[in-house]
Amino acid sequence: MSGLFATLNVGKRGLYAQQGALDVTSHNIANSNTEGYTRQRAIMETTRPFGMPSMNCQIGPGQVGTGVEISKIQRVRDTFMDYQVRRETSTLGQYEARDKYLSEVEGIFNEPSDTGVSTLIGKFFDAWQEVAKHPEGSNARTVLASQASALAKELNHTYSQLTKVKENAQESIKQATFDINNALDRVDKLNQQIMAVKVSGMEPNDLMDKRDLLLDELSKKFNIVVERDKFESINLKPKYTKTVDGNGEVSNPLIVRKNPKDEVMRFSYIKSIEPTDPKKKFGEATEYKITYLKNGDKDKVGTFKLNIKSDGNGTAEEKLKRLDESRIIWSTSNKNDDAKNGLAVNINGGAIKEGESVEFEKLALFDLKGDEYKGELKGFMTVQQDVDDYIDQINKLAKGITFSVNTMHSGKDNSGEDKMPFFVNGDIADKEYEVIDGKKILYAKNVKDDTGNIKTIDKLTNVLNGETEITAANISINRQIVDDVMQIKTRVNDDKYELESENTKDGEQDGARALAVAQLRDKLLKIQNITNKTTRGQFINDNGKLTNDITLGLNTINGDINGMKIDSYFKDTVDKLGVQEQEAQRIVKNQGALLKEFSQRRESISGVSLNEEMANIVQYQHAYQANAKIIATTDQLLDVVINGLKR
Repeated sequence: MSGLFATLNVGKRGLYAQQGALDVTSHNIANSNTEGYTRQRAIMETTRPFGMPSMNCQIGPGQVGTGVEISKIQRVRDTFMDYQVRRETSTLGQYEARDKYLSEVEGIFNEPSDTGVSTLIGKFFDAWQEVAKHPEGSNARTVLASQASALAKELNHTYSQLTKVKENAQESIKQATFDINNALDRVDKLNQQIMAVKVSGMEPNDLMDKRDLLLDELSKKFNIVVERDKFESINLKPKYTKTVDGNGEVSNPLIVRKNPKDEVMRFSYIKSIEPTDPKKKFGEATEYKITYLKNGDKDKVGTFKLNIKSDGNGTAEEKLKRLDESRIIWSTSNKNDDAKNGLAVNINGGAIKEGESVEFEKLALFDLKGDEYKGELKGFMTVQQDVDDYIDQINKLAKGITFSVNTMHSGKDNSGEDKMPFFVNGDIADKEYEVIDGKKILYAKNVKDDTGNIKTIDKLTNVLNGETEITAANISINRQIVDDVMQIKTRVNDDKYELESENTKDGEQDGARALAVAQLRDKLLKIQNITNKTTRGQFINDNGKLTNDITLGLNTINGDINGMKIDSYFKDTVDKLGVQEQEAQRIVKNQGALLKEFSQRRESISGVSLNEEMANIVQYQHAYQANAKIIATTDQLLDVVINGLKR
């Protein structure tokens, strides 16, 4: 027999076990509102019974139990639910980012409204119609100049605001890079602590809760792949990490590791991209100086040179666009050697030294162009692509308006023959204007160079040569026209600059040329085909060339059935934006509901239920009291044995 002392020990173990279970319950209740906390439960097991088979075991009728003990304190967690929640969190993060910035773009376009571009386009052509009716007076011409200036300034403003949206998205990427690296360092540290606790035989439940909460936060930034290993450790990778050309994987893309000796990587943010040759423009195939923030730290800056050229993987312009929109590159993480920490890496995982030159295809760019990628970073990157598209479309609009109006205003489809362009490249024209008698004009003049020789500076030609580079950012009405509205060309023969006599042939009532400009609003023009290299002549040729209009008595742009009306082109851009923003809002709403459902299901498993914990308190309290009763009863029996037998 095990004896009364064994019975006393069973009671003691029962007390300790119920007290331990009450401690766990108390811990659950205390953390019922703690974010990321997973409820715990005490797992009780019977202790080794008396009478286990052995060489010196007494023969008896059976084994006698020796009590209970808490074998482990278990987290009630479903890893598959974690996977589902994190997957949907990544998708929600992506479209929340898109919704945020696309709604800003909608506010910038402000369509439909009385002050939007679409309305101003209509007022601009209405003003030309009025000039055609009253070409002899200055009132209608002044209104036209005012409407043209308003349209140009609105395009300038729209371009500026869209550029700011893109800059804000890049700033969000910059902040996200720093936050991600900070979170990864914390996860890495927790990972090592969890293994140390687990190896010692204890359960690192609260540490694992902190790690899982950080993983939830990271999953909103980008897709993560959690690979579980021994001693509750994890290896963490981003999903489908590809090289720039998408044909392989970056070597060793670990961002959290089990083995502290394994090399991990972090993210660095590209601060600037500049051609090393000052004569080269952004977008050309050349060498670029890349300045980046090492591991997202604004106080630690690194540089290297990147060779970008056009080949089978894309044009130099396309590659630069990807680099500009992504802005994130892989970098080293070496806390023990600051000189080796935060260096950009190539696709083989090798560090790119300061000032070193590397080919674009060899750069380990964190490029999220595939559909399999999700998260806020993907949202910030894709919204830049959308903003770039909108900027490109309003640039085409500005250029299309310039080419068509200037052609009809001058009667020349060759910008070099124009003597009075209506719209000009403001970046160039503002430097070329000469003020004479209080008015700004563009003309040719003779000046002496440093050697005393006479040379001609043709300011008008400089402005006309810049017409090809007109964008929504720099389109401007010719200030010479603003200062003297009577120089607006309205007559049939106003295109004959070289024959002064012909310029006065028509009467003051002739507004045929102004009417031809007004009728441009209904012309089908292939604005969508305009590129940053398209010239006025190419645009006119692409739209049926100039043909004689018998009714007006002058040459007009023929147009093309595959083209679009000017205001229709802009409205299509606005409609596209509306569809994209509605899509983002719809997905945010639907994804939010789906994520809420998954989160509630996970919470039903892992969350603390106060009702359940209160029931557990009563259960463990009664068990504790019962074990205490066993001890008290055993004490009485021992008193009988020890003291009662003496009587």
